[in-house]
Amino acid sequence: MDPLVNIEYVAQLEKRLVDLQYAEKLQHALFKISSFSHEDMDLQQLYRKVHLIIDDVLDAKNFFIALFDDENQTINLPYFVDEQDFDEKDMTGRTLDLGKGLSSYVIRTRKPQLITADVVTELITNDEIQDVLGSTDFRCWMGAPMISAETLHGIIVVQTYSEGENYNHNDLKLLDFVANQVGTAIEINVNTSQRIKAQLKLAEQHRILEQKNLTLTKTIKDLKKAQEELVQKEKMASLGGLVAGIAHEINTPLGICVTATSHLTEEQNEIRKAYESGVLTEDCLNEYFEEFQQGLKILSSNTKRAAELVKSFKQVAVDQSSNEVRIINFFQYIQEILLSLKPALKRVNHEINIDCSKNLNVGINAGAISQIFSNLIMNSIIHGFEGIEKGSIQIKVSTKANQLKIHYADNGKGIDEHSLGQLFDPFFTTKRGEGGSGLGTHLIYNLVHSSLNGTIKAQSEPDKGLAYLIKVPVSI
Repeated sequence: MDPLVNIEYVAQLEKRLVDLQYAEKLQHALFKISSFSHEDMDLQQLYRKVHLIIDDVLDAKNFFIALFDDENQTINLPYFVDEQDFDEKDMTGRTLDLGKGLSSYVIRTRKPQLITADVVTELITNDEIQDVLGSTDFRCWMGAPMISAETLHGIIVVQTYSEGENYNHNDLKLLDFVANQVGTAIEINVNTSQRIKAQLKLAEQHRILEQKNLTLTKTIKDLKKAQEELVQKEKMASLGGLVAGIAHEINTPLGICVTATSHLTEEQNEIRKAYESGVLTEDCLNEYFEEFQQGLKILSSNTKRAAELVKSFKQVAVDQSSNEVRIINFFQYIQEILLSLKPALKRVNHEINIDCSKNLNVGINAGAISQIFSNLIMNSIIHGFEGIEKGSIQIKVSTKANQLKIHYADNGKGIDEHSLGQLFDPFFTTKRGEGGSGLGTHLIYNLVHSSLNGTIKAQSEPDKGLAYLIKVPVSI
C-alpha cells in the first residue's frame, strides 16, 4: 500500500475518532444540560456546572454569564472567568452599563453570534458596536441570549485566545441550546423565589390581619359592653329621675295630709277640753263637725292623689327595671306614663293629644314602652320645644294584624338633615356641654330593635317638628 494513502487513511480515521468523541461528549453534555431546569440547585451552582460541561466539549476557559436589566439598561456578571491579564481581571458581581459592545449586540439582536476579530472590525465599521469590553486580542468569541417564554434574562459568552482555536456553528448551536436551558432554569428559579417570597409575604399579611382581627374583635366587644353599660346607666338615670320627680310630687299631697291631720288633732283637743270643762255649746259642736268634715275631704282627696301617684310610679318603675312581656291596656298605660311624668309636665304649657282605642290590649314589653315614651316626651320638652311657650305632641296608636304602629310627632324646632342622619347614634346630642348625654334617642333605637324586635324611622325639617314611626310585633 502506498504510504501516502496509508497516512491519509489514518488521518481520516483519526478525524472520525475525534468526531465520534466530540459527538459523544456533545450528546452527554446535552443530556446533562437538558435536566438543569428540573434540578434543585441555586443559580451560582448552575452557572459553575454549565461552565464545566461546556468546557468539556469545547475550549471555554474564558467564560462569563451576564444578566440583563432592561429597566436600567445594565448587565450584571454573577459568574466570570477570564485567563487573560487586563486591568480588571475579576469582574464577578460587577454591574455595568449596557453600552454598545459585543454583549449588547447579542442582547439587541436576541440571536446567538459567532464573532472573530475580522467580524469585530466589520461591526465597528457598520456602527453595530463601538467598543469591546476587556482584551481585544481574542481569536474567537461566541455569545448566546438566555431566553425563556419571550423573556430575555441575559447572555452566555465564551471566548478563546489560543492560536488556531476557532469555534464553529455546531459549537454556536450548543451554546444556544445551553443558553435556552439556563434561561428556563433562571425563570424557574425566579418564579420559585417569587412564589416563596409571595407565600412568606402572604403568611405575614395573614398573621398581621389575624392580629388586627383579634384586636378589632376585642375592641368591638369592649365597645359593645361599654355601650350596654351606658344604655343601662341611661335607663337607671331615667328611673332615678322618675323616682325624684314622683317623690317630689307625692310630697305635696302627703304634706297637706300631715297639715290636715295636725289641724284636726288640735280641733279634737279643743272640743274635748270644752266638753270636760262643761262649756261645750251646740254652736261649738256644729263648728267642730264642719271642720272635721272639711278635714276628712282634704285627707281623702290628697291620699287618693298620692295613692294614684304611687300606683303609677310602682308599675312604671317595675316595668322600666325589667323586660317582662305582659298584657296591657295601651291607652291606660300611656295615661300612667303621663302621670309619672307629671312633675315635668306641670311646669310647661305643652299639650299632649292621644289617639288610641281605649280597648286596645296587647302583649308587649311594657318597660320598653315606658322608656320609649318617657324619652320621646322629654326630648320634645327639652329639645323640640326650647324657646316655645306652648307646643303640641300628637300620639297615634293603631294595629294591623299582629303589628303595632306608633306615630309620634311634635311641632317643635325640628332638626336639619345632617343631624337627622346622626339622630340614633350614641352620644349625639344638640345639648353638648349643657347636660345632654346623647343617649336618649340611642336608647329609644336600642329598645325598639333589641327589646321589641321592631323598627323606628324619624322625619324632620328645621322649624317643622320631629316625627317618629315605630312598628313592633305584638300579640293581640
